[in-house]
Amino acid sequence: METPEKQEELQNDTSFNSVKESASGVLGGLMGQLKRLEEAMDEERMGDVYRIYWNELPMSIQQSSNENHEIDNFLTSKLDQEIQRTFPFMIMREVISPVLMDYQIGSYYRDRTVLQVDATQPAIKIFPLIREQWEKAASGKYKAEMAELQNQQDDFDAKSIAAQSELRGLNEKISQQEKQKAELEETKTFMNRKKIEDEIEEIDQVIKDLKQQRSQWTPFVGDQMSGKSQKIELANKIAALALEQAIALKELRLINKRFGGLVEMDVALDRFIEDFLNKGAK
Repeated sequence: METPEKQEELQNDTSFNSVKESASGVLGGLMGQLKRLEEAMDEERMGDVYRIYWNELPMSIQQSSNENHEIDNFLTSKLDQEIQRTFPFMIMREVISPVLMDYQIGSYYRDRTVLQVDATQPAIKIFPLIREQWEKAASGKYKAEMAELQNQQDDFDAKSIAAQSELRGLNEKISQQEKQKAELEETKTFMNRKKIEDEIEEIDQVIKDLKQQRSQWTPFVGDQMSGKSQKIELANKIAALALEQAIALKELRLINKRFGGLVEMDVALDRFIEDFLNKGAK
């Protein structure tokens, strides 16, 4: 008959063996996953690479296996290679991070990045501001905005010319009223004082109204520097919109040439990601 001490020893051995078997199974599973990941990378089965790395490996193994961006560099290099093969007119302009790359479409006088590739997804996204500019150019909104600014500029010029004439007329009327007021002051006596003061009060109100009208026209001619600044600001806005429109139209022409249109470009980029993930699939 076994002693209690012997029974406890046997139980401990059984527990330890169970732990060893469990640990062995876990380690064996991890080794199997890493082996399948290595095979998928060697055979460039990209969908399997993403699935095994992101969905099967524990976070700790993901981090340790990518400690020096080994996985990141593999994914970005394969993505860039496939982009160059599928869209040879796309040019990588900047590597933002180990998993983010910015591209332009073609080469033209004002190069700029228009889309970003994210290797962690993977995904290709057109920058929202760039898309907004393309849509504005395609819909004619740039022309409408520039026409409105040009109207403001023309209106400012017209008011400047009209203001000169209006101010001359208002100054003459104010001068006449002030002359009439001065003449009434000279005729004021003890006997007619109340009547003269009432008339002067009416003249003061007329002068006040005329000066108020004059203040509304003065900004268009009185402050030449302010007027010039406003005209320069409007001209700069028009020039900036014209340049923005020219760049957007150039890019749209490239898109139409390479893809057939913006909608077709979206479809082609989505299809590229799908094909990339299916690359090497068995």
